[in-house]
Amino acid sequence: MNRTKLLTIAVIGLLLLNTGTLGMLLLRGAEHHPHGDMPPPPRGEGPKRIIMERLHFDEAQRRQYEALIDGHRKRSDELHEASRYLHKELYSLLAADTADKAKADALILQIAENQKATDNLNFDHFQQIKAICRPEQLNDFKELSEELSELFGPKGPPPREH
Repeated sequence: MNRTKLLTIAVIGLLLLNTGTLGMLLLRGAEHHPHGDMPPPPRGEGPKRIIMERLHFDEAQRRQYEALIDGHRKRSDELHEASRYLHKELYSLLAADTADKAKADALILQIAENQKATDNLNFDHFQQIKAICRPEQLNDFKELSEELSELFGPKGPPPREH
């Protein structure tokens, strides 16, 4: 077998191997994508949809819930923006030759207060949602409440393996 024929076979083999690999990646990627080929829902639509479906809200309850969401989202955005500002201020202290520990402690305390306000806001929001449930929906709410930390809690980095 001459060199040209050997190179041609090698190139064709590599092309087939690459094509097969790309095909597998594309097929596996679609299987593992949480929304399939659909884009993720708009901001807040995922939790909103989950709550309305799981609690089987009727049209009147949906309108009440929408009103609750508007107020909650506005205050939540304010707290989130404050958190971003406080963290930016905190980490900007590291640029100095000697970090101002007293100012860092004060900022950390403000960050903790902001987080407390956020958690109180979210807790109150779910109490308001519970209040619009009819008695026959309270078992569904109880089941949902047992999953709230997983559904709506902070999403941090995955745990490190030791």
